[in-house]
Amino acid sequence: MGVRMWGGASWGRAALLGAVLTAGLTGVAGAGSYRVKAGDTLSGIAVRTGVSVAALRAANSRLKSSDAVQAGWVLTVPTSSAPRAAAPVKAGTYTVRAGDTLSGIAVRTGVSVASLRAANPRLKSSDAVQAGWVLTVPTSSASRAAAPVKAGTYTVKDGENLTVIARRFGLSVTQLLGANPQYRGGKAVWAGAKLVIPPRTASVTASAVTVRATGSRPGRWAWPLPGYHAISSDYGERVLDAGPEMHYGVDIVAPHGTPVRAARSGRVLESRADLERGWGWTVVLEHPDGWITRYAHLSATLVRAGELVVQGQPVGRVGNTGRSTGTHLHFGTYLRWDPRDPLSLY
Repeated sequence: MGVRMWGGASWGRAALLGAVLTAGLTGVAGAGSYRVKAGDTLSGIAVRTGVSVAALRAANSRLKSSDAVQAGWVLTVPTSSAPRAAAPVKAGTYTVRAGDTLSGIAVRTGVSVASLRAANPRLKSSDAVQAGWVLTVPTSSASRAAAPVKAGTYTVKDGENLTVIARRFGLSVTQLLGANPQYRGGKAVWAGAKLVIPPRTASVTASAVTVRATGSRPGRWAWPLPGYHAISSDYGERVLDAGPEMHYGVDIVAPHGTPVRAARSGRVLESRADLERGWGWTVVLEHPDGWITRYAHLSATLVRAGELVVQGQPVGRVGNTGRSTGTHLHFGTYLRWDPRDPLSLY
């Protein structure tokens, strides 16, 4: 199925590329450059040209001490491949480059932000990275096999659910449910309950699980990217180009073009390119009980505003559009537009 524009028309890949270049790079003075227009901001230029604010600063000496831009300036725009290219100095390490962010490095090296923090003591209290740092990059197999967990019991604390507990012990939800069958079928886990913690074995893909969120019973949720569970940026405060900011969702790493599926049935509120707010191509779904889900940075949308969709239906494809640190899906969940951590629902 083709890409949907605002009016719902389908475009081929070539048409999409032309449309994005025309809409996003108006004012380009030449290859690798951008002519500032009245009303432009540095962050807006970064979104339109597909590079980070830090990368623009690094390529333009007049921006080193200020983000202010003036109409008529011609800025150098580094190619998107340059800042995203990995710079390993030896196996298991990564040299930070100008414009890099921790979540972007996680995407490029194929490990989670948490794994990078655990392997690099200087990142324990901050996500900020500096050009020239050499970071240790744990291998995927090493991170999965690290710290084997022995069989035992665990007392559930207030506010925890099966997903949170599984992640704490390096297990999948399916493995945890296998050792605690009394919670199959969506039974809520309450504070004070005793869970059996099985020894860690090979990873098993988790299925949809019913959990209880504070003050609500949202029902079953399906994972939007079946088979892909690596999180490069968690819900909560993080540090990007402009400094600390709240990240109201999770970034899930998956190959470009992977189908993105509706977490629940509902109606399409938005299906468009939202470059102004940095979402890129995005789909927003409204669900019957007040829940809303957002799927952002897509390479294509597969539904139109107003359509009814069913759980598991493809609504878009993974991409790297808008204000993005690399190819991934931004998945956000809201209860009556109040942001909630998506991982608390699984």
